[in-house]
Amino acid sequence: MGRLQGKVVFLTGGGGVLGRASTLLFAQEGARIAVVDMLKDKAEETVRQVLANGGDAIALEADVTDEIAVQTAVAATIAHWGYLNILFNNAGIMPHQDESVVDMDVQRWSRIYAINVQGTALCCKYAIPHIIQAGGGAVVNMSSFMAFMGCIKPQDAYAASKGAIVALTRSLAVQFGKENIRVNALCPGPIETEHVRQFFADPAARKIRLDRVPMGRFGRPEDVAELALFLSSDATSWLTGQAITLDGGISCNYFSVLE
Repeated sequence: MGRLQGKVVFLTGGGGVLGRASTLLFAQEGARIAVVDMLKDKAEETVRQVLANGGDAIALEADVTDEIAVQTAVAATIAHWGYLNILFNNAGIMPHQDESVVDMDVQRWSRIYAINVQGTALCCKYAIPHIIQAGGGAVVNMSSFMAFMGCIKPQDAYAASKGAIVALTRSLAVQFGKENIRVNALCPGPIETEHVRQFFADPAARKIRLDRVPMGRFGRPEDVAELALFLSSDATSWLTGQAITLDGGISCNYFSVLE
């Protein structure tokens, strides 16, 4: 029996690389997944892959910054399966144009916060009551190791938004522990996706970053999916309010290279 057998999951950003990898793994472990994305065709492609492998999933279009859209998507999930056990708040953005606070573009800052923080909060608002009705479950919030680390090439809006998610995670863990709901944050370092590769397209820049990784490589989408699965499963029945860093050891490395 799979680690999520019979569990219903509401997973945002399910059309993206990390969301798709997580959806496919969750489905292999027996979950039924509402794949939510603001791009319906991306969500539908993820669902197509799940169904092709014998899994169970539906595609839902929703912008997580739109309260009515989130409410409607959660309602559609309940209408389809009747209950909800797990919320994975994976949707988020990390624009290449993000910069130092002293050069802040206010509209960009607001957009990053709206998706990363408000979107997470809205999904919690509408999903958690159903998880309570189901007798408990798990909420996994996508944060970042940048919630804890600064960078010489700043991404201040993104870092601040991911720090806010960690704070929200801890608050929710305290509020809903008595309802048998575990709430944890997943904090990845750089994951090998096309979007992340663009941050260090220059081989020299890439090497500088790789030199800092004790494990000698960037993360893979499957690494994130495996940790998300663990945090969603009953194996973590006494783990809550935590921010789990998945970065190949970057955050414990004081020097990148010895000169």
